Amino acid sequence: MDADESSADDPRASRVARAIVEAGIGVADPGELVRRVAECLRAEGVPLGRLWVGADILHPTIGARTVSWAHGRGLEATGFGRTERHDFDNPIWRATPLRVLLSERLPELRRRLAVDYEPGEFALLDALREAGLTDYFARAVRFPPGTTVGEDAGMVVTFASTAPAGFTEGEIALLRAVTQPLALAWRSIILLDALRAVTATYLGADPAARVLAGRIARGEVEAIRAVIWFSDLEGFTALSDSLPRDRLVALLNVYAGTVLDTLTRHGGEVLKLMGDGVLAIFPFAADRAPCGRALDAATATLRAIDELSAARRAAGEPVTRLFVGLHLGEVLYGNIGSADRLDFTVLGPAVNEAARIERMCRSLEQPVVVSASFAAEAGPDRGRLVSLGRYALRGVARAQELFTLDPVV
Repeated sequence: MDADESSADDPRASRVARAIVEAGIGVADPGELVRRVAECLRAEGVPLGRLWVGADILHPTIGARTVSWAHGRGLEATGFGRTERHDFDNPIWRATPLRVLLSERLPELRRRLAVDYEPGEFALLDALREAGLTDYFARAVRFPPGTTVGEDAGMVVTFASTAPAGFTEGEIALLRAVTQPLALAWRSIILLDALRAVTATYLGADPAARVLAGRIARGEVEAIRAVIWFSDLEGFTALSDSLPRDRLVALLNVYAGTVLDTLTRHGGEVLKLMGDGVLAIFPFAADRAPCGRALDAATATLRAIDELSAARRAAGEPVTRLFVGLHLGEVLYGNIGSADRLDFTVLGPAVNEAARIERMCRSLEQPVVVSASFAAEAGPDRGRLVSLGRYALRGVARAQELFTLDPVV
């Protein structure tokens, strides 16, 4: 521990460190960890008015996660976007001394707000001073390569005092002493946070929860009944050949984002992205039949896609359309693959049939095509469908009646 020697005989350091370890073991929320540390320090007589902790995190949109505790006000959780995290010229960074601490890779930084601080140096410290805080002490802990995940690895903790003269030297030594135990507890919680975020991002919410609960054995599957959603974009291959890479990626992201966000809002579990294609399921649940949720999702997605395309067309950007196939049946849901490379997905004849149904959208000139088994199980939502007639599907033994959304309903 890199604390001053003056903390070696301070029993408070041991007590606070022990409380931090207990919190690191017992909680999975970074906010709860910060709250416990702040309350423990105050219980040990430290005149703590504010405790702030921030660290990089591996997340698709969040660059850093921060938690702030203020005496009498409680917790506030915030974060930096991935682009903001590295932009030290951003006004958010210019307002805080953390810009100096991190850009110059300093181990610590202190400003005595009630003694010799010059107002105007940092907007954050001006605000803290006006709020009655008297001392500001920041420490940075940098984790060695290989001990965490993400592009950067580090934690910053800041303490602010309410005592008229600020922190004593003994209190500064105590704060130095507890920084590393806090960093260790914070890292363990943030790693779990990152693991949950990454698995949910790449696997989907339900598969991620199952995998993290221990469902990772090859061949561990279960038979479930579900609505199966297949969708893809019209003419994506041609767009891939004609558009520059950046415009193609932008188009795919904005259209895929619209589809995935709408699916998730309506209870769909997105299992796989296949270029411009999406495979999702609506499992049978006690709260509501999945056919209605799937039809709601299809209707809302098509409306959102139309609005998106109108805006892009007005801006001179390329546009496309969405095709959706819906089927219902029993599927095998779980881990498929080799001993060291698994995929959490669905498989079975019903999945293959759903893909064939989606391909019929083009020949039938319909944005949504629905199977006979889906229509038969739709219950009160059956009235939202209209027959397209009977058709033979490639690879499917018997012809079946197909349906689409009734434009009048």
